[in-house]
Amino acid sequence: MESVITKLFALVLALIGPAPTDTPKELQIKAGDQIVCIGDSITQGGGYLRNMDTFFKEQYPDLKIPKIINAGIGGQKAEDLIKRFQKDVVDRKPAFVTISIGINDVWHRLKAPHDDAILATYKENVAKMVDMAQTAGIKVIIIAPTLIQEDPASEGNKRLPMYIAAEKQIAADKKCQFVDLHEMFLTALKQKPADAKGNWITGDGVHMNDKGNAVMSIGILRALGVSDEKLAGKAK
Repeated sequence: MESVITKLFALVLALIGPAPTDTPKELQIKAGDQIVCIGDSITQGGGYLRNMDTFFKEQYPDLKIPKIINAGIGGQKAEDLIKRFQKDVVDRKPAFVTISIGINDVWHRLKAPHDDAILATYKENVAKMVDMAQTAGIKVIIIAPTLIQEDPASEGNKRLPMYIAAEKQIAADKKCQFVDLHEMFLTALKQKPADAKGNWITGDGVHMNDKGNAVMSIGILRALGVSDEKLAGKAK
């Protein structure tokens, strides 16, 4: 019988299109591997983490993946994460860390013009976190910021690509996984029904509803080498 989570994933997979060609083809996570997810209020809300916990339990029961550690704190920016990265990530000695930060770095500063110095500091802080994790033998998945309002033309969404480009460069330089959630969300938004009112993949334009959390979960699970067939419950 199709589970609730794979039914949700199948629905969302139809909205976001196929996995990128550079997605790992083999499962990266091993039995007992701990994952820590660090971020802001989107992570703190925990919806995409709970999806992943359920998925691992249902689809990979033999791996006995521990419950994902939620290290999200609302309102934080990259400059806040770097201060607690040692304690909240490195000291916990996980096999994997996902780093999800950037929404507040842009959103909380929209009343002021874009500042290249702030972007440079953001890039420096994210790079430092990747270095700290990799030095400790922790595999890194960088997660791009998602959306600031469900309008591709919003000022926030015009600025986010600069931060996403910085993360892409870090991932390329340091050879870690990168998930372009922003692009996935923009692709999903193109499928929004013409008669749908208000927000469709978020609750308030930033924080996720069930569909939004599923997009995030799928992005990370793909980066861990889970196939779309497995995500939709179609593969053994």
